[in-house]
Amino acid sequence: MFWLAFTAITILALLPGPAAPPRLLGTDKLEHAAAFLVLTLLAAFGWCRLPLWFIALAMITHGLLIELIQASPVLQRTMSFADVVADAAGIALALVLVALTGLRKP
Repeated sequence: MFWLAFTAITILALLPGPAAPPRLLGTDKLEHAAAFLVLTLLAAFGWCRLPLWFIALAMITHGLLIELIQASPVLQRTMSFADVVADAAGIALALVLVALTGLRKP
């Protein structure tokens, strides 16, 4: 499931299209947070032996790479630091949920 979600989210984030103006608290930030919440939960429960800090680092690195690629004029997308912050919020929420459930057994 992780790789399916990872692929779908990455493709959707990198589809060429007209640059939309960044919205500070708009729905695109909620979409970023939700996407990275799901990715982080899938990774945390799929790879129980990996430390959570490593999973969080991998997820935020992926979010940063997406934004850097979106800066390419070929894609006609907009790079946004606020998107990375939204990604980080989703990652953080996932880590809290994993800790609260106590279901992750390394």
